[in-house]
Amino acid sequence: MKKIYFAGKFNKIKKPEISLEKSLRGDFRSQLLGDSKLLTHFQNNLVVNNKFQYVGPFYCEQASNGDFTSTDCNEVQNAEYKAIQQSDIFVVVFGENFSVGSVVELGWAINLGKQIVLLYQEEETIYSIKSEYWFAIADALKRSKNIIVCKYQNYSEIVSLINQTIEEVI
Repeated sequence: MKKIYFAGKFNKIKKPEISLEKSLRGDFRSQLLGDSKLLTHFQNNLVVNNKFQYVGPFYCEQASNGDFTSTDCNEVQNAEYKAIQQSDIFVVVFGENFSVGSVVELGWAINLGKQIVLLYQEEETIYSIKSEYWFAIADALKRSKNIIVCKYQNYSEIVSLINQTIEEVI
């Protein structure tokens, strides 16, 4: 079973009175996994579309000592780099919920020669790549031959676009 990694800022509701599980319900990964609880803490053997093993990221990654971490920067980086190394397909989403970490992860995936699916929210700019993140997208296109780029208009389109695109990849 091919392994897949989904980079992008977690779409999390920031209200202290609701649980982490509830706050992640709107995230595209929660929708792909079918349950936001599965996204909260590292787990093995999660499956997307009965075809892909989900390897990350998780809101709380697994530290090297087996505990869960979301506060130790080195542990989180190490866990996410390891997950990207293990992945066959790297999917990254650039949009209004943008994460600087996703750009770094994209660089890792390019350097590791991963099959990449890059989704970006199209917007008006003076550049030929119609995204605020045109620089990172242009660099990825220049540095990787294993990349598929897709545009989306709103966050609700992401899940169906991912499902459609990853089926083309395999």
